[in-house]
Amino acid sequence: MSKTLFIGDSHTCGYTSVPGKIGPGSFEIWQDNNYAELYALENNKETVVYSMPGSCNTVYADWLSTMFEKHPDIDEVFLMLSSFNRFILAFDEKLRQDIVPSDEFILDAGKDDTGLIQRYQDIIISDDGYLQLFQKPTEEDYSKFPGVKFNYDEGLIAPDIRKSSFMEIKMFFDLNTYVEQRAFFKDVYTWDNMCNDHGAKLYLFSMTDRLKFPENLDFYGKLKSTYYEKESVETFFRKKNIDHTRYFISDNEHYNKEYHSLIATKFISSLKRKFAWQNLNNIV
Repeated sequence: MSKTLFIGDSHTCGYTSVPGKIGPGSFEIWQDNNYAELYALENNKETVVYSMPGSCNTVYADWLSTMFEKHPDIDEVFLMLSSFNRFILAFDEKLRQDIVPSDEFILDAGKDDTGLIQRYQDIIISDDGYLQLFQKPTEEDYSKFPGVKFNYDEGLIAPDIRKSSFMEIKMFFDLNTYVEQRAFFKDVYTWDNMCNDHGAKLYLFSMTDRLKFPENLDFYGKLKSTYYEKESVETFFRKKNIDHTRYFISDNEHYNKEYHSLIATKFISSLKRKFAWQNLNNIV
């Protein structure tokens, strides 16, 4: 029997915030506001969910590789794109040159009460002592541009990459440049090839209009097993006169079970119809 795989960030793991708290204990996951699990129940299909609050697109190739190894019968993958500007801090105290396995940070979060849904998430420090920590700039970071000055005689004059903060360099000379965009295109091309190699369909989409992505994703080659929905979930429902803000939970960012149910039944069905139509047009 085939399985469905869902990959994503906090919107994909039933995230709810705890009012009045910050830091550890300020949120819970694997709650019932989860379109992935609602899709599984609606379709009575075995489903795997690999999700983590704050996750970034860079890590999804590892998650895909691990899931195809553990669940070779996956035939469809729904991957909710994470926003740009997210990145990973990695550390190995021993400075080893070993190849770190794709499942180095995996945590089996168990199954739901029905046994239909298998959950996975990541840990921060692995048993072998490797660190993987998801990070992103804050609004304050945007006001700390260190300047840029270069000439061919003296080379890079500003910023001083040995004195400016890591975040200043990362944010203005990596994350918000063509370098980040090219890395994203490579990730997409990798996801597509992995899914094609395993005979699985790949659906890419985003949650809100606030997140911006390139118009076309085939920068490094034509995608073979991928449907890319350019309109966000927010836009999809707005065109149906459904205001996404009516479904916010207390943090005004994440959504309640009713909205996730709409995603599971209406939006996901639309993705599948459009992919089928795309494939038909390619054949014709």
